[in-house]
Amino acid sequence: MNAIKLLGACCAATLLLASQALAHGGVSVEGNRCIMRIGPYMMNFSGYQPQTKGQQTFCDDIPDAGPTIIVLDVEQMSGGAADDTVNYNDLRQMNIDFRVLRNVGQAKDEDDMEANTEIYIPPKKYPGGTLHFDYNFKKHGNFIGLVSATDDHGRVYVSRFPFSVGEGINHILLMVAVAGALGAVGFGGYFLYTRNKAGKAGKA
Repeated sequence: MNAIKLLGACCAATLLLASQALAHGGVSVEGNRCIMRIGPYMMNFSGYQPQTKGQQTFCDDIPDAGPTIIVLDVEQMSGGAADDTVNYNDLRQMNIDFRVLRNVGQAKDEDDMEANTEIYIPPKKYPGGTLHFDYNFKKHGNFIGLVSATDDHGRVYVSRFPFSVGEGINHILLMVAVAGALGAVGFGGYFLYTRNKAGKAGKA
């Protein structure tokens, strides 16, 4: 029984690692959507590289260096699981800025921020609910995305998400590996269960 409990713990640990690998900071995959969380608010995150990937979309990690399109859309509804008083359309009235930092192992994002900035889009309001920008990533590497939303009362909400360009984990391969690991855990549990059952029957 202890062995089965151990296998169960391994299974839980595998699922936890998979969820961490599939979610980077403020961006996570939820169903068929890529969601960016900014404080109590949410935006849909979509990335495109039409010159190399056609109409394929991606979530945070960018497959290749080269021209890239990032689109952030404000959620088109009010209310949420955590707080039914949240109105996502409030983001349309906030000043939103977007910054991408080169990840050079800095202890804090503020360390040499200007020197490490790859992209910066100054704050402005997006009453249409969509933030869209194009950028040509010249090299592969690791980066940190920062999206800040500031309301009229000076409250600031920040979404931080590390991502890679041309170096990210292939999520499909990762899910296949996780499925294989879970299958192995399940088979091991079944094997131990049948062995223990046979042992008890033999003693009887």
